[in-house]
Amino acid sequence: MNGVLVVGDALLDVDVTGRVERTTPDAGLPVLDVTDEVERPGGAALAAALLAESGVPVTFVTALCADDAGRRLHTLISRAVEVVVGPGEGGTVVKTRLAGLARVDRGDGRPAPRFGVAVDARLKAALADVGAVLVSDYGRGVAADPTVRAALAAAVRAGVPVVWDPHPRGPAPVPGVTVATPNLAEARAVAPGREPEQVGRAVLRSWSAEAVAVTCGAQGAVLVRAVGAAVAVAAPRVSGGDPCGAGDAFAGGLAAALADGLPCPDAVRHAVRHAAAFVGRGGAGAFASRPAAVLSG
Repeated sequence: MNGVLVVGDALLDVDVTGRVERTTPDAGLPVLDVTDEVERPGGAALAAALLAESGVPVTFVTALCADDAGRRLHTLISRAVEVVVGPGEGGTVVKTRLAGLARVDRGDGRPAPRFGVAVDARLKAALADVGAVLVSDYGRGVAADPTVRAALAAAVRAGVPVVWDPHPRGPAPVPGVTVATPNLAEARAVAPGREPEQVGRAVLRSWSAEAVAVTCGAQGAVLVRAVGAAVAVAAPRVSGGDPCGAGDAFAGGLAAALADGLPCPDAVRHAVRHAAAFVGRGGAGAFASRPAAVLSG
């Protein structure tokens, strides 16, 4: 199986579960009696970990802050993935979900000024020996770094398949990427329209990509290319599960399929099935609860 290089922003996700059986006497706020707390990789780190769980060799290029949360996140990622770390600043991004009641975010987690210089040599070495690249942008700055973008543009020119999973706060993909994978809302933010095919074609022109796969949640995805009819791929029906992370599963499955030489339409079909299976298994929450031995392959 050919390896995949993942480039993007690492986050730490924390799931806190418990019972709510009372409220505070002063303000009537729900009181969560915590029964469990689980940490898991988030953002691009989740995309890398999901790929590794499926048996794909993964190298992950990211920025990490030198704080306690950053060290814990590095431990989680390095169970399964070869990690290339550049310096981060602003504190590790930690997103804590409180039993469906609220989410608490803290940290900025941006690349430090010398991030690109720090990862340049190992990034180029990885690009020379990889089947495909997944840029998993979470809007924190890794995908916007000039050194990283120059290396990715060189990979596109060299014919390496590049999947770009964008973020509303992130930059446009480097020109010529194999497939960009905005969800429908992200695509409409770039090129207003109604139907996925219409919006996808406008995004294709705006970003100068070879193809755009607009993901539509439980409805699947629509692939548009410069030549030929659009390809609509329906998602298998699944019940239950946490859809958080489904986009990461889709983009990772797409990159893995392209690394193995599948044509783009077949790779999108594989990615839709892969994401649906991820949600059907319980999504990100179930992924976090699997034993470390399973996560490390």
